[in-house]
Amino acid sequence: MISISSLQVEQWIGAFFWPFLRVLALLSTAPLFSASQVPVQVRVGLAVVVALALAPALPAMPPVRLDSALGWTLVVQQLLVGGVVGLAMSLILSSVQLAGSVVGLQMGLGFSTLFDPLQGVEVTSLASFLNLLALLLFVAMNGHLLLLAVLARSFTLLPVGASAGLGAAGWHALALEGGALFSLALAMAAPALGVLLIANLGLATLSKLAPQLNLFAIGFPLFFGLGFLALYLLMPVMQAVVHHLVEYGVNLAGSLLSQAAVGSPTLPGA
Repeated sequence: MISISSLQVEQWIGAFFWPFLRVLALLSTAPLFSASQVPVQVRVGLAVVVALALAPALPAMPPVRLDSALGWTLVVQQLLVGGVVGLAMSLILSSVQLAGSVVGLQMGLGFSTLFDPLQGVEVTSLASFLNLLALLLFVAMNGHLLLLAVLARSFTLLPVGASAGLGAAGWHALALEGGALFSLALAMAAPALGVLLIANLGLATLSKLAPQLNLFAIGFPLFFGLGFLALYLLMPVMQAVVHHLVEYGVNLAGSLLSQAAVGSPTLPGA
């Protein structure tokens, strides 16, 4: 007679349930998948498929009762670990949209704002275009697969049952990376901003030499044309820029997980 113990049942359930939680948290914060247009049912279904595919390749999961205090603690831990991987990539890729917003304002496109469905906020049309382009390149470079690879590696760095997750130092490091958002955005916007700054200086000089000129009628088409010329010259290297950002985001997520893995013993009973 075949007998199945409760310990075996918990192991079978945990082998799928814990990866499912991390994948679901990743999809809820990762670029593109976290968009408000992606239904929750699609995220959950995709998380189920990915978890089923990852489960056989992951280390053995500890038998933990889901209705215990330890079980609820591990649920929160898995959501935080998966969420931080997606959040790290979203933070870095947001620099493209910020660069587009800065350049758009300098070009005089501040009045041309659109509701970005991916971010849920109003941004300039140029920022929305660059954000969609960055997401398209992100998928074309298999950035979503790289995130899943980092997530799979997290089960080795931070196995289910580790007593420590991303501690205060890790969250502080992630918050400090917010500065990278502005530095990367400024670096991407620098060529267009430099051209527009020179045009502003030229118009300022022209206004002194010929005060009777209508600078508004001259400046708007000039800034508009120069801005798009600078962006046209930027397009050939856009793929390399997004590739660098994807690598930066993957390395950031990996370093945060490695930092959290240092000195994290196993929880009692896990």
